[in-house]
Amino acid sequence: MLNDCTETATILEALIFGAGDACVMIDLWSILQAFGAFMVLVIIAQFGARRLWARLTRVPAQFSDVHDPQVDNPIVDDPNYQNSAIRSSKR
Repeated sequence: MLNDCTETATILEALIFGAGDACVMIDLWSILQAFGAFMVLVIIAQFGARRLWARLTRVPAQFSDVHDPQVDNPIVDDPNYQNSAIRSSKR
């Protein structure tokens, strides 16, 4: 059977394109190549799943949470005070 092979393919090539009549090389480089491609796909899938999960579990902010009446009040300042926060540019 080993003599019947006219061409060889790595594990990754066999998984993607199919081996057909070719023999599949099972050596260290072929295994590491397939494992590396698998790990890249897993990392990409995790990144996408985390972004999707964050988008699905996000709670929209209510107006009452955003609006703080103490912070949103305008500055009350005496316009006659020389170093006031609000003053005209003509001084």
